[in-house]
Amino acid sequence: MVAAQPGPADALVWQCLGQRPCRLTPQELARFFHPERPQDLRLALAERLGMQNERGLQPCLALIERYGPQPELLMALGMTHQPDARAALLRYLDDPDIDRLALLRALAGWGRHVPLAVIREALQHPGQAMRLAGMELLQFHARLLTAPQLLRLAEPLLGDIRPPVAIAAIRLLQRRNEPLLAGRLAHVLQADPPEAVWEAALHALGCIGTETSVTLLLDCWLACRGTPGAVDVLHQLAAQFRHQHILRQRLEELLQEGKITVDETAALLLEVNGQDLFADGRKGDLGSDQDQPEKERSPSS
Repeated sequence: MVAAQPGPADALVWQCLGQRPCRLTPQELARFFHPERPQDLRLALAERLGMQNERGLQPCLALIERYGPQPELLMALGMTHQPDARAALLRYLDDPDIDRLALLRALAGWGRHVPLAVIREALQHPGQAMRLAGMELLQFHARLLTAPQLLRLAEPLLGDIRPPVAIAAIRLLQRRNEPLLAGRLAHVLQADPPEAVWEAALHALGCIGTETSVTLLLDCWLACRGTPGAVDVLHQLAAQFRHQHILRQRLEELLQEGKITVDETAALLLEVNGQDLFADGRKGDLGSDQDQPEKERSPSS
């Protein structure tokens, strides 16, 4: 492809783009675009062209025909949100020479049309930007996948040491409420990840809001008692209004198993609920039982 020389000087083009309102037509924007212009100017022209929606489609396609699938032009094509733009972008999936990252980002609004194999390839790519682009596309497929299928796709990202990657996977899993996925989020908490990842996993577990997630949050609190993180876990437990009966039941079981004391139970419930969930008298009984001689205590004490 032979590229024509740039048109007006860069400064003049910037001046035209800076006018409010900008009166440049899609055809003028396309005429000003040239691969030899500075990248930031190419990007600004492409963005403005993509914002023209249907009116920007044909100029975008003409520029790609002339200069090839430049990353900025792929982005502009995606921004038009036109079915013909989607079809053109999907055809480029078979082009081995295409800028893969730019293409996947351009397809972000049409993730459901992107083959799952392409998304899997992006998720397994070592680059952070590519993995995040794949995760963006996976959101469109997530509701169509079983919990095991979704977890297999997200697993490489959950173990990624880069917080943005792991957090993206965590936020996707929190939209589902299956026990398998809640359990995997709890495992993230136990793996001593970076602070931002730990906080995201804790928040996700709290957002799921099921009986399973409440139990897992309590297990997490037991594991981190005495640490600063225990306070954050209590905040999440306090938000589980629909499942306070599960919390109470589990605490009673832990008391019977000797894994938690009466004082710890009372303190936890005070923090979580602002009141005594054992107000029916059982706490008093447990407290009295604690003061009884050893021989009079029940086996569960």
